[in-house]
Amino acid sequence: MLEITDRALDWMKKELEPNEDQGVNIYVRYGGETQLKQGFSPAMTVERIPSDSKVYDFEGLQVFIKESDLWYFEDTELVIDSEKDEIIFDSK
Repeated sequence: MLEITDRALDWMKKELEPNEDQGVNIYVRYGGETQLKQGFSPAMTVERIPSDSKVYDFEGLQVFIKESDLWYFEDTELVIDSEKDEIIFDSK
């Protein structure tokens, strides 16, 4: 469901700097450029990890998707990459 390239992982660790009790939340927002499903796109923020989340560990960085957003990523493998110091969302 989720792949993060080494470049994107390095960017997240450097730029987002979550505390030890926080993670990177991949969530769904209305609109945006990368629309995996019509009208919505992925985005990210740093926050505490709720207990109802799907959590992934990428070299010590906790990345999570809240249960309420899992519908958006069903049947899709989200790929997060970085190019020219910018995060890029794509799918496989």
